[in-house]
Amino acid sequence: MNVVPEFDPNSIKNKLTITKVEVDSSHLSANQKKLVNLLIECAKVLEEIFYLQKYPDNIRLRDEINRMNDPKIIHFFKVMCGPFDHLNNDIPYIEGIEKSDKVGFYPADLTKSEWRQYLKKNPDKKEAFISPYTIISREKSEIISIPYCEYFKDYLLKASEILQKASMYADNYTLKSYLSAQANAFVNNDFYEADIRWIQITDNDIVPLLGAYEFYEDKFLGYKASFSAFIGLKNRLEFNKLIPIQKMLDILQERLPIPEHYRKQKRGSISQIEIIDLIFNAGDARSPFPTTAFNLPNSQRIRSEFGSKKVLLFNIMKKKFESVMIPISKIILVEKDLSKVTFESYSNYVLLHEISHELGIGFIKDVDGKMQEVSYFLKDVYTIIEETKADVMGIFSILYLQKQSYINDCTFTEVCITYLVNLFRLIRFGTENAHGLASIIQLNFLKDDEVFILNNNNNIFIDFHKFEKSIEKLLTIILTLQGEGDYSKSKIFIKRYSNIGREYKKYIERIRDLPVDILPWYPQAGEKKSNFV
Repeated sequence: MNVVPEFDPNSIKNKLTITKVEVDSSHLSANQKKLVNLLIECAKVLEEIFYLQKYPDNIRLRDEINRMNDPKIIHFFKVMCGPFDHLNNDIPYIEGIEKSDKVGFYPADLTKSEWRQYLKKNPDKKEAFISPYTIISREKSEIISIPYCEYFKDYLLKASEILQKASMYADNYTLKSYLSAQANAFVNNDFYEADIRWIQITDNDIVPLLGAYEFYEDKFLGYKASFSAFIGLKNRLEFNKLIPIQKMLDILQERLPIPEHYRKQKRGSISQIEIIDLIFNAGDARSPFPTTAFNLPNSQRIRSEFGSKKVLLFNIMKKKFESVMIPISKIILVEKDLSKVTFESYSNYVLLHEISHELGIGFIKDVDGKMQEVSYFLKDVYTIIEETKADVMGIFSILYLQKQSYINDCTFTEVCITYLVNLFRLIRFGTENAHGLASIIQLNFLKDDEVFILNNNNNIFIDFHKFEKSIEKLLTIILTLQGEGDYSKSKIFIKRYSNIGREYKKYIERIRDLPVDILPWYPQAGEKKSNFV
């Protein structure tokens, strides 16, 4: 096995700032510390499953790479969780390997035409086939669905046993209930109760999330969920600052620029906000572009009945702002605007971005009159449209909350300028990344609408008079695409705004040598500094 000739394992150090992430856990009891250690152990088991979801031959490939005894390549493989360079548009860095949109979820030779024809002939199997928790395989000439609990049986049995043991150390009843429900889900493939129990965790110091959630890896149809894990401790100081915003969710839904019948959809009026400091993450959560927040579960059924939970990773957010946002701002902004890039604007944006994932349009009717989630209609482009929506709706909502004095730690100008800098942070994730592509769409739309003005002196200005109206216009377009559930129109919209024109390329070139993101390492989870440097 050989790496491609142009592969440079040092690109990680050039593109990612290696960042030590620690949390003060001295206030935890002895039982709580045992619980955290067991959660980390479970997370590492789920990461093994994610390896197989990302590339079906990943475990064997990892063993071969380990036998190469090259620390840099071993580390590169671990960061990427496979043979594809996420810092370079998912290009394979191992010779003889090709990237497939089927990854580990579908047979490599499956076509969308065969998929549609099979479900048309077998409507009774549709629910199992589009389930987030099944693998599609081929048995002789016919495609079949296999529940995760069967396909990954050995791993999930082990994860279940660890969680059952961990629940014995939980002194918080709601946390204990979640751990037990999640352990059961791993062996019965029904994640509904576990997701509800996770939302209902209250008054807890330890904040875990372990399961299959996000759909980013499934670029074929967008139906299959990847395994991931987050383990953190609640940051009560920051949490207390955000409690009033939780009471505004129904109002934010009511004032969206969508038809009245969509505004009346119940979208999580009892949703919670958690602010945590991350101790460890794994699987899909351990991306080369670590998230600063998440809003789960994704099930619109659960969101409509129980709401969702938004979790902000405060220590990760802070590290990103300092290591990435500030350096970018010093290059693309004029000097007088540098002081307008504030952490408060950035953290409010992250919060409202995550809140926005549960607002808007959750369900629309199919041709048979049955209510289906929007993702059912938009398929593989859903995550791109949804991330664009969350970005734009987040800004739209921040501006409203500022006017109502619910957000008063940043100004309108600071929000606009920080938003611009963050789009340049995200654009460098590449077009294979939903967040990266969503940022390109926004940059192009606002440029075409003459909100972002690029001059010949390599500076970018914002027309603040047009900003709010243009954001509302873009949000209306996105919500209309979701409300219509029109796959073709969505693809046309994405294609129109997804090219990086020469106007922006010169700015990207100027920030080319800056870190794209941070690469966290967690000493409290037993990770060694020598593996990262």
